[in-house]
Amino acid sequence: MLGLFVVALGVFLLPFAFPTPPPIVTRFQATQLFSPNGDGRRDDATIGVRLSERSDVTVEIQREGEPVITLLDASPQGRGFFTTVWDGLDQAGRRAPDGTYAIKLRARAGDKQFNTSRKLVLDTVAPEPAAMTVTSATLGGEGRGECRVTFASRDAASVVLEAQGAGAAEPLRRLGARPVRPGRATTWAWNGERDGGGRVAPGLYRIRAILSDAARNRTVRERTCWVGFTAGTATPARPRPAQPIRVSLRTTAGDPVAPSTRVALVLRRRVGVPGRTGGEVLGEQVGPGASGPAGRVAVRVPRGVNPDALWLVATTHDGRSSALIDLGGAP
Repeated sequence: MLGLFVVALGVFLLPFAFPTPPPIVTRFQATQLFSPNGDGRRDDATIGVRLSERSDVTVEIQREGEPVITLLDASPQGRGFFTTVWDGLDQAGRRAPDGTYAIKLRARAGDKQFNTSRKLVLDTVAPEPAAMTVTSATLGGEGRGECRVTFASRDAASVVLEAQGAGAAEPLRRLGARPVRPGRATTWAWNGERDGGGRVAPGLYRIRAILSDAARNRTVRERTCWVGFTAGTATPARPRPAQPIRVSLRTTAGDPVAPSTRVALVLRRRVGVPGRTGGEVLGEQVGPGASGPAGRVAVRVPRGVNPDALWLVATTHDGRSSALIDLGGAP
């Protein structure tokens, strides 16, 4: 029994008397997903290695067992941590196709060797939007929001929705990022207010949808939206040239605007439709404008001008609200 105890104790203490040396590679990390398309986002894959002693290191990118490019070829590396980078090109300098690759790591220090691999996905295809609609409340039915946005994606991704003014670098309001899945729409009702509060001036704004996937490939879609805080109806709805046109106004939430509210009425050339055409929607003024109480003031389409080619713009005298009214032209 005493002999067995001594043998067991020796087996237990042996690793402490002769500790196992650490492996050559004590750390191996690598980018798992990248997109070398030159857009400045995840353009490179970084491979990091920590060595316990000076070693000759080989790092090779392979696809389906075949070599694509050798990043390090038995390159001497000192003890410690170092990195190398793959830019997505093959050995001949050509862009490697999208797909799954293997990062093969081999290290040798004397008689000691270390071999392992990591998986790496190269993805340069941006996610594809399925639909984007923006309805300007001044041209739609009563409800929430000045700009009513619906966005859908064909791919699983995330979307950021932004409201921007003309020529502005920073968004006025931002929603997201929100995950999106195929077949499920994301909606947003922008109320015409800036981040931090305070509503914007009436006018034309841009709604941007920025769709991004895990590799940071990105697709951007834009639509315009008229923010007016007021909607209106022309009487008659389909006017003829020289016929007086009056308006009845309501808020975009559906509340009536008092007929005594003073407004300015102006006819403008129709050069676009918010949400459907890019760029400006209002052209030059056509004929003289008019101002007075909303319930009584009227304008007339000049003879020889097609009313379908015009917008009627009704702006309150304080400039805080401006309705864009269709005179019968197909949006």
